[in-house]
Amino acid sequence: MSSCKSQGAASSCSTTMPAPPAGMPNLAAGADPINITDAVVDKMTEMLAEEGDTAMCLRVFVSGGGCSGLQYGFSIEDAPGATDVCVQRGPLSVVVDPMSLQYLAGAEIDFQEGLEGAHFVIRNPNAASTCGCGNSFST
Repeated sequence: MSSCKSQGAASSCSTTMPAPPAGMPNLAAGADPINITDAVVDKMTEMLAEEGDTAMCLRVFVSGGGCSGLQYGFSIEDAPGATDVCVQRGPLSVVVDPMSLQYLAGAEIDFQEGLEGAHFVIRNPNAASTCGCGNSFST
């Protein structure tokens, strides 16, 4: 689990990764392991076009940390890793490493813009609880 202390803009966390969820959700044969919404595809296609390299991938991952023990992360990658699972949605490739997939299987990745700003949202059926900001979770 995670032990976090927030002090203004700085925070300090010590983390150990909890065990992966006991059972991954049952997915229909041929179903993608994660669901990527049209909003994610549209926003990432726009962002990658601005960068001038539409062949790049969106990486979604889970790491130890955050108030609830695990936290979500996103990065842009040149290419998937050798063991990554790749979900193709239109022109966008989303990659997930096998460890993170244990926690993300069956999740929906969305992008929302509103009064609080623009951000990715993950609806994760494996999360037993989430923190108030929605960026960390526990299983």
